[in-house]
Amino acid sequence: MTKSCVRILNGALDDFEGDIVLRGVIDPASITLLMVDPSYQREVAPLSKIVKIAEGFKPGAPGRVADIDIGVRGGNVHESGGVFELRDAAYIIDGQQRWTAAKYATERGLCPRLGALVRFNTTREKEAELFDILNRGDAVSVNIHARNLAGKYSVIEMLLAMTTEDPTFALNGRVSWSQRMRREELLPASIVLKTVGTLHSYFGPGRSVGLEPLVAAMQTTMTKVGKATYKENVKTFFNLLDRCWNLNAIVFREHCVILRGTFLWCLARLLAEHGDFWKDKTLFIPADLVAKLAQFPVTDPTVQSLSSSAGKARDMLFKMLVDHINSGKRTKRLTQRKR
Repeated sequence: MTKSCVRILNGALDDFEGDIVLRGVIDPASITLLMVDPSYQREVAPLSKIVKIAEGFKPGAPGRVADIDIGVRGGNVHESGGVFELRDAAYIIDGQQRWTAAKYATERGLCPRLGALVRFNTTREKEAELFDILNRGDAVSVNIHARNLAGKYSVIEMLLAMTTEDPTFALNGRVSWSQRMRREELLPASIVLKTVGTLHSYFGPGRSVGLEPLVAAMQTTMTKVGKATYKENVKTFFNLLDRCWNLNAIVFREHCVILRGTFLWCLARLLAEHGDFWKDKTLFIPADLVAKLAQFPVTDPTVQSLSSSAGKARDMLFKMLVDHINSGKRTKRLTQRKR
C-alpha cells in the first residue's frame, strides 16, 4: 500500500452522468486521510448529531449510513484485486457529517463501513458547485450557498474579502458566511447581500428574489457602477451604521433594530432613492444628515414592531425614516431621484 493513501475496497468503476466514477467502501484504516475544504463546506454538526449518525455503524443497526461523495483532485489511481488507491488529494464534497461520525465510531472501537462515490479530476470550484447542487433543499444555510458563489461572481468574492480581511470596514469579522452564526457576528451574509443590492438598485437590478438571481443582478450593477466605487459605497453604508449606532457596542444582536433585515432594507432604499446622498454614482453622506439619522428613535416600540415585520410595514418604516430626515426643515428636504 502506498503511504498516506485513501483506499476504496470492493471498488468498481461506473459511468455516472457521462463521467467515470468509482463506487466502493472506504477502508476504515484510511478514513482519516480524507480532506475537507472549509472554503465551501459547512462546519461540523454538534456532537449530539454526530453520535446519532454513528449509531448507524453499529452491528445490527436498522438502517445503513448513506454513501458520501468524494472529489479527487487528479486522476492518479492504482487498482489491485478490487482495491483502489487514490494517490491524489481526496476531498469530501458531500457527507462531512457522516465522515465525522465514522471517525467517531472508529475511535470507539467500531469498524464503520462507509460507502463512497468517487469523482476524479475535480477542482475546488467544481466541488463547491457540486456541494450546492447536492444540498439544495437540505438544511444547508443560504450563507454557505452565497459564499460558494465567490468563484462565479466577483461581487461575492469582493464582499467576502471585505468582511474577512479589511480592518477598515465596519463589518470586518462581523458577517456570517457559515451554517451557524458566532456570537461576535452581527449579520448573516444573506441580509448583507439584500441590503447592498437595494442600495445600488437605482443604477440597475438589485432586488431580485432568490439567491443566485440577486447575486447575478448585483454583478450586473457593479459592472455599471465600477468595482472600486461599488466597494466604497458598501463601506460608506455600513460605516454609516457604525457612526450612528456604534456596532462595537452591540451585545445582543437579536434585540437590535438596526440589524434587522427590514430596517436595513428601508435605510438602503432611503439612500438609493434620494439624490442628496450621491455624487454621480458614489454614495456620500453629509455630516448634518449623519447627525440627523443618528437621532432616529430606534428604541421606539412602533419602530421596533415595524422592523420585525414585512409587507406594508416596510413602507411605513420607510416613510418614518424620510419624515424624520425632513422634520424641522423648510428647505433642503430630501429630493426624490427620477428614474
